[in-house]
Amino acid sequence: MSGPMDLEVGVITPTALPGDDRVGPSTLPAGQYATLTYRNHSLRANRALLDWVADEGLTLDRDEVATGDAFGCRYEAYRTDPRTEPRKTKWEVELSMRLADKPDIPPRETHGRP
Repeated sequence: MSGPMDLEVGVITPTALPGDDRVGPSTLPAGQYATLTYRNHSLRANRALLDWVADEGLTLDRDEVATGDAFGCRYEAYRTDPRTEPRKTKWEVELSMRLADKPDIPPRETHGRP
């Protein structure tokens, strides 16, 4: 994941909030996601999740564009409060990538199994 990226930064709120000229409301798209939780080693975590998706025969919601990959939704949720744990290497991060819609396939739970 080198090169320029188009990023959005978000905060989960209990209700929708109005936007203004600088900030706008948004939602995560519904669907199935491949998810991995990790500490440190973000590049390895991304590679591990991409490899798992390929090994499982799944397809990500993404398109290849001239500048790289355009994901339908790929997000990181930082589950550690940096005010209580300032060391980034100790943060717990949930990495999620939206899977392509396949209406004939029911959701699967692996319950943490590879």
